Order: sequence, then structure tokens, then C-alpha cells
Amino acid sequence: MRSLPFFLTSILTILVSICSLDLATASEVPADPRAGIISAVEWSEDGQFLTYTNMKTRYRFDLTSGEREELGVAEDTPAPPRSRSRRSRGGGGSLTGTYVGRPTRGRQYTQVDSPNDRWEALYENWNVVLKEKETGEKIAVTITGNEDIHYGTASWVYGEELGQNRAMWWTPDSQKLLFYKFDDTGVNPFHLVTGWSKFNTVHYPEYYPKAGAKNPGAELLVYDLATQKITPIDVGGGSEEYIYNIRTSPDGAVMLVNWTDRLQQHLKVMAIDLETGSCRLVIDEQQPTWQTNSPAMRYLADHERFIWTSESSGFSHYQLRHLNGELIHQLSSGEFQATGIDFVDEETSQMGFRGFSSPVNPYYMQYHIVGLDGSNQRRVTTLDFHHSGFQLSPDKKWLVAQYEEVNTPPSTALYSTEGKLIAKLAEGDPAAAANIAEMFSFRSNDDQHDIYGILYKPKDFDPTQQYAIINSLYGGPGSNEISARYAPNPRSENNRGYLVVKVNNRGTGNRGKAFLGAAYLRLGDIDIQDHADAIRMLRKRPYVDGSRVGIVGFSYGGYMSAMGILKHPDVYTAAVNGSGVTDWRHYDTIYTERYMSTPQLNPDGYDIGRATREDYVENFKEAGGHLLIMHGMVDDNVHPSNAFQLIDALDKGEASYESRFFPNNGHGLGRGARKTQWEFFDRVLQPQFRGRRISL
Repeated sequence: MRSLPFFLTSILTILVSICSLDLATASEVPADPRAGIISAVEWSEDGQFLTYTNMKTRYRFDLTSGEREELGVAEDTPAPPRSRSRRSRGGGGSLTGTYVGRPTRGRQYTQVDSPNDRWEALYENWNVVLKEKETGEKIAVTITGNEDIHYGTASWVYGEELGQNRAMWWTPDSQKLLFYKFDDTGVNPFHLVTGWSKFNTVHYPEYYPKAGAKNPGAELLVYDLATQKITPIDVGGGSEEYIYNIRTSPDGAVMLVNWTDRLQQHLKVMAIDLETGSCRLVIDEQQPTWQTNSPAMRYLADHERFIWTSESSGFSHYQLRHLNGELIHQLSSGEFQATGIDFVDEETSQMGFRGFSSPVNPYYMQYHIVGLDGSNQRRVTTLDFHHSGFQLSPDKKWLVAQYEEVNTPPSTALYSTEGKLIAKLAEGDPAAAANIAEMFSFRSNDDQHDIYGILYKPKDFDPTQQYAIINSLYGGPGSNEISARYAPNPRSENNRGYLVVKVNNRGTGNRGKAFLGAAYLRLGDIDIQDHADAIRMLRKRPYVDGSRVGIVGFSYGGYMSAMGILKHPDVYTAAVNGSGVTDWRHYDTIYTERYMSTPQLNPDGYDIGRATREDYVENFKEAGGHLLIMHGMVDDNVHPSNAFQLIDALDKGEASYESRFFPNNGHGLGRGARKTQWEFFDRVLQPQFRGRRISL
């Protein structure tokens, strides 16, 4: 046979190569990590079918037979319009009036209009004034208010730490006004200065009770419009107790107030008799560490029974209670943390709730159902993965849930609410995993708890290379650093060439009171120990450069960062302390004493948790670490004196450090701090990148 011309042979060779490349490429097309996600879930009215969309295809699932039918290409469903919140009357209307304006952090509303819209209750010049809207007539409810004793407002610390942004409350019938009286006599003010970047500064004092010092005294008073008399409420109060979270039952029939002792180990919910000023007990809870200040109350339709979140078992669980003070019965139970009510159906006498109940991993969320009589509690989501995206059928027989873990793309399951896996509606392909996040665990140094963390890697991670690592943290009591959800994308720090580690230290949330209370009286001790131990474990891996370890945080995280490099200079090379506490005697009573008691009762705990200790400074100096301190000069939350005292201790110890102060910033430092942080880390931990442009 005659041979083909050379040019034709070349063309055929190229075509074969292209086809082979196409076939190879087709066989190596990465799986779509969204393959296990469904959308547009619909339940048929007769309860027979579930319809949903997966990968642009519409499916119908027969709930009786378990058969699935493909319906064709799904039509695009427009996204629901975003609702816009109205900000003009920030507090909105409620049974206790319409709160006008928007208070700043730590402050309270200065105006609340009566429910019948006839009166304005105003906080003016330390006093409470009523103004009739139609006539403009004013009634001076109080006249003795001054800088020390004031009415219709609250202390900054109440606003900051108890979320108390209201200080006046109307009764639903608009006939009485309940309001605060605060006595700051003997409370030492902290003196801030504003206007640092202007020609002249302005003196800014704030009554700020610091740990172990004199506290403001709080009282509740009620003014009767008909009699024009003021009656004190006998709920307690004063400087050694806190009274807060004033609200009504849903029908307005009962007004409630929370009371706790100064150390916040004892909580009482009281019902107020507005005629006599007396109070009766509705709930009484106590803890050996600290009691949550404002557990959720969810009322049933009769507005008298309610579901209460209690920690009395050592885990957050639900009880059914009555406003008359009766504990009707326990609803949920078990050695796991219940974390939110999904539904309450009084017709079927059922409640659905979420909880971290997987025996495989304490951060895998599961779905539960229990009878409102406390019977037949069952875990519905039986697979030991992290579940989310719950969609319950209208008849409460079926549950759709997405399940996943940190390095496993999501899939979607259909469960019966009796706790049986019915079908996997869509499955993610493990081969599609991004492989940029890994959950790990280790035993705490006291051998009492498993500590969990997540290591995040750059997208182009190369295990044959060595990487600097950043321990990014907050770590404060009840916080949460990690999520068991699938991580499809690297963190911003990874994009800069760093490994990143996040750890849920002892004292963080979602694990019950034993894990939470492990940090009691020991802030800055066992919490930072867990982060340092995580680094000690990870630096054994060949791709972790244990000589290039950074730690960074802001607020409580800034404190943890400073304590990390000062207490564990063998672990951390560089630290960024942003707006951090450096001695708990600097911080306010309500937050600090909740977790640390007072300096008088816990002197050793306060000393161990003090970043300014001479031995910490000496160890840091000898290790030759790098510390960047950043703070706002008008920070009324964590005062700049925290930074100044740390700097003073470092100067006295002749230890090196860097600092940056922001003249017009409060507790938040903004983009400038982030830029400074990365310039610092890149210079110290990634010198090969010195001089490159900082990307925010």
C-alpha cells in the first residue's frame, strides 16, 4: 500500500493526540463538590412525595415506595428578595413600648414611647421625664438625678456585659412606667482622652467598675400615672447583685426580671407585682462555676407554660415550666449539649431541637425530636457526620438534612423522624475534597478532655516543603473557634503562604459545663495551654516549621496571643496582641468576676493570668521572640492602660517589642491594624516575602 504524504501523516498524528488528550481530560475531570447538595425542596400536600433539585436536574422521591424519578431540567428559581430592616426607630415596638433611636455600645435608649402612643418617656439630665405627645406637657417623674445617682439609664457595664440596652419599660396598658435607678457613688471613673489627632484633647470620664472594686448599685422603680406615685420593686439589687433582662410574658400579663449575685453563680427569675412592688420566684438555678445569665424562654400557646434552657444536668437541656414557679417536667436529656429549638408543635405534642450528640465527634450537630411530655426522645440524624440545612416535612414525618465533615464534601440524606436513614438523595464525591482542612484532636495535659482543632493548608500545599504556621484565636469562655462543616476554600492567611491552626480550647462552648468550667478561675492558664500543646503536636510533622510560629488575636484573642508568647516562648516565635487585656484587674466586674471571681478571693488566679509578670517577661526576653502590641487610644472597653502596663513591664525587663497605637480608634482597630499585622508576620516569619505588597 502506498504511504501517505508526510504532511497528512503529521495531521493525523496531531488529531490522534488531541483526541487522546480529550479522552484523558474527560476521565480526569474533577468531581463537583456541590454534587451532594440539593435545593428547592418541596413536599406534596398529600404527604406522598418529596421534590427537589440536584445539579440542575429536578427529581421526585416517592416517600412510600422509596423510588426516585427524574423530572427533567430544573427551571431557574429566582432568589428571594432581601428584607430591609427599618432603622429609623431602632428598638421597634413591643409590649413595653416603642424604643426610639439606636444606642451606642454599652448605652441605653433615651426615649421609649408608650404602647398607646400618648406618652414619651425620656431620659434627660440624669432624670426620667414624661412628655404628652399631643399637648407637649411634661411631667418630671424624678428630680434628684445627678452625675452619681441617675434614673432611666444604666451603667456602661450593664450595657456591655448584660446586653442591657433598655432602662425604661411601659406596662402594656400604658398606665405605669418601670425604670432603673443607678447609684455610682464610690465607683471609680476611668479617664479617657479623645481628640488625640486634633489641636486639643477632650477629657472623657466613664464610671467603669473594675474587678474587685466598688460596683454601681441598681434598683427598679415603678411610676403610676394615675396616682403619680413611685413604688420601689423589692427584687434585690444594690452593688453586690445584678437585676436585668426586664420583659413581659407574651400576653403582657406578667412582667419578669432576672436577678443574680455578684459572682453570677445563682440566677433567679422573678415575677413583679407592679401594685405592691413585691416579687415572687419563678425559676431558681445555681452552678458551682457560673450560671448563664439569660437562658432562653420559649412560651407555649397558653402564655403560661414555657420551655426553659437549664444547665442543671451539666449540659444545656430543655425543661417545661410554668409561670407559677412549677417545674412540670424535663423535656430533653443526655450527656450532650442541646443548642437550639427548631420547632414546637402543640397539636402533635412534639419538639424538634439541635444538639451536639454524636459519639464520634462532639462538634457534629444532630437533629432530635422529643414529646412535649418528655417521652420518646430520639436522634433523627443517625449518620455520624455534621448535619445542617434541616428541612422538616409539614406532617413532621420526614427530615432532609445535609451532612459533611471538614474534608468531606456535603451530601444530603432523607431521614424518617423515628430515626431511620431512608435514602441518600445526593452524594458528594470524596474525590472532590479540597484537601485543605484537617480536623485533629489530642488529650489535654490534665488527661481529662479531648481537645479538637483544625489545620488549614494553602491550596497549593506541598508536603515536601516547610511552612510557617499561624495560630489565629479568640478562645474566650463560651466561644467557638472551629466548625465541622466542609471547608471548600482556603483561609486568607493560607493565600499568603501560611498554615493556619484553630483550636477549641478548654473553656469554649458546645461541650457542656465540665469542659466550659475547666477554665473557671484560670483564664490565661489552661486555655492558652491547649493552643500551645496543639502547636507542639503539629510541629512534629515534617512540613511544619516549628521555628516560624505566629499567634494572633484581638480583644480576648489579643490577651491569649500575649499570654501565648510570654508563657510559652518555646512554642511561639511572633505574636500580635490586638486590643487585649493584660491584667484582669483592669477589666470590668461583670465579665471578669463571672469567670475569675474577685482578686480578693482568687489572688493566685489573677497573678497566673497576668501578662505583666516578671518571670514571663524574662522567659520571653531569653527566647528572643517578637511581640507586636496594637491598641486604640479611645478604647472604652479594654482600656489602653492594658497596653501601657505591658509595655512598662517589657521596658523594665529590657525585652524587645513593637507597638502601634491608633489615636481615634476604640476597641476595633480597622484595616490599618490588619496591614500592620501582616507586615509584621511577613517580616518575622516569611522574610522571603519582605517588601511585597500587602493585600487586605
